[in-house]
Amino acid sequence: MAKAKKKNKRSIFSKVLRFILYAHLWFWGIVAALSLLYNIINPPVTPLMIQRYIVRGHPIYKREYIKLEKIPQRTQDMLIALEDGNFYQHFGFEWKMVKEAYQRNKKAGKIRFGASTLSNQLARSIFLTTDRNYFRKYLEVQVTIIMEITMTKKRMLELYFNYVEWGKGVYGIETAARAYYGKSTSRLNRSQTMRMISILSNPIKYTPHRYANSASARERMRFLERYF
Repeated sequence: MAKAKKKNKRSIFSKVLRFILYAHLWFWGIVAALSLLYNIINPPVTPLMIQRYIVRGHPIYKREYIKLEKIPQRTQDMLIALEDGNFYQHFGFEWKMVKEAYQRNKKAGKIRFGASTLSNQLARSIFLTTDRNYFRKYLEVQVTIIMEITMTKKRMLELYFNYVEWGKGVYGIETAARAYYGKSTSRLNRSQTMRMISILSNPIKYTPHRYANSASARERMRFLERYF
């Protein structure tokens, strides 16, 4: 009787392990296939857009896509300097920052601090959501690795500029530039560009016109004014 129970437990454990393995393989396969596809086509919609629309009721504005080569180099440099200075050098992660963020979150007792690279942010923007929990972070790590293998850095940067949130229902810098300033990204002046990039720390709560209400956006703005 005892042997039968022990054998039954092993069988259940084995089935659970197989299920977890197959679930991972399916997830990796889907993400890899989409990542390869997104090298040549642009995602028509993302899980984040759907979640924001259903859960928060955010509208989805008519999206305007802009090629990376049409985004001024100064704008690209500003974004990279603020969000991920080593974007072109790392393989998706800044492990020192990850370790520091983990220790700070452990001390805080909840997830309050991040160490996200541009690659990580893109992973959750086009494949996941921005919910703060360790399971999403676990999936984000896997998606980031797959994207780093299957996409070029320039393609990832282009997708980032076109799919991250810039407001409630506003996705992508071109859509945001037209919504906030009524003109294309390529025609934004220095101050407008800095305001746009400064609010990426909290684009749902603040707009480029209200960036001064955010302490983090003000700090980011000062950084940009100093170096650009």
